[in-house]
Amino acid sequence: MTKFEENSKTMKNTSEFMLKAMRIVAWIVFIWMLVKAGAIIMSYGASVNNAEGAKDLYRGLDLSRYYEASFFHYSVIVFYYIILYLLQAYIALFVTRLLSEQTLQHLFSNTVVGILHKISATALGVFLMGLLHNIHVEILAKYAALPADSFSGEYIFLAGTIYVLAMLFKNSIHEKLSAQ
Repeated sequence: MTKFEENSKTMKNTSEFMLKAMRIVAWIVFIWMLVKAGAIIMSYGASVNNAEGAKDLYRGLDLSRYYEASFFHYSVIVFYYIILYLLQAYIALFVTRLLSEQTLQHLFSNTVVGILHKISATALGVFLMGLLHNIHVEILAKYAALPADSFSGEYIFLAGTIYVLAMLFKNSIHEKLSAQ
């Protein structure tokens, strides 16, 4: 066996290991996001009749100022968090599908393009949900004198990047099919 063949085999084994590790991480992220959403739902349920529950909704998340100002706005902001974590779990689920052995064997397929489109659309949904949340808390900051806790907006970059990857894969598939 030549040095090149040995390096190639080592790289293939390393790549396979990394892909398996990434699949495990994606499953952990999926479960973690579901747990976070579930914990916020349970904490919200406990805080409905107890204003103290809004002070530490989940791991230091203090939404008590919104609770004190308006239970409706408090509920909407909690809803934003729940939807955000559920959408992130949905993205992680698609990543697990993307990293499945069957998908990796047929990398340039319509299945992969479809999964990438779903990830991209969901990431865009996360961005839009975050944007809606930020607009909401900024309005509350302006009119109700509440400090605004905004979500960051890196999801639009993520959504765009994944969409570009999906388009590259789709173009590669079309070129492959037209060459046949």
